[in-house]
Amino acid sequence: MQNNLFLVCPTDNLEPVINTMFSYENYFYTSLGNTFSQDKRILDNLSELIITKQIGNIFFILSSKNKIILDALGHQFFKNITGLEQLYNKIEEQKGYSKFWNNNQFQNLLFSYYLNDKINELNYNLNDSLFQPVTIKGQIYNAQHNKFYPIYSNLICREKFYFN
Repeated sequence: MQNNLFLVCPTDNLEPVINTMFSYENYFYTSLGNTFSQDKRILDNLSELIITKQIGNIFFILSSKNKIILDALGHQFFKNITGLEQLYNKIEEQKGYSKFWNNNQFQNLLFSYYLNDKINELNYNLNDSLFQPVTIKGQIYNAQHNKFYPIYSNLICREKFYFN
C-alpha cells in the first residue's frame, strides 16, 4: 500500500477535499504558501514519516485561489511575515517575465514554476535519506471545477527565457 503525503497551505483548507478525492491514507504537512523549510531536522522528520507510514506519493498542492500567492502577485500585505520573504522575491522576479507569457496562463505558469522549484528542491534533499522510491508531483486545485490539475512540466517552466 502506498499512502500519500500532501504539502499544503493552511489558507487553502484543502484537507477535506483531498481526503474525499484521494484513496489510501493521507498525511498532511502545512506551511504558508507551501514555503516549508527544508532544513535537516524537517527533512529527517519527513524521511521518518515516509518510511514508517509507507508513503509512496508526495504532492505539493496549491489552490488556484491561494491567498498567499495571490497576495504576492498583488498588494503584498503578507510580505513581512517570517518565512515568506523568499517566496515573495521569487514571485516578484517571475512577474518581470510575465510580459513574455500569455496573460490567461500567467497564474498557472507561475504556480507551476514555483511548485516545480519546490519539487526539485525536495527531490534533491530527500534523495540520500530514503531507501524506497517516492514520487513527487505538483497539482493545482480549481474550486470552481472541484478538480485537481497537474502542474506544467519543468520543461515548460524555466527560470528565464533567452531569445537570440
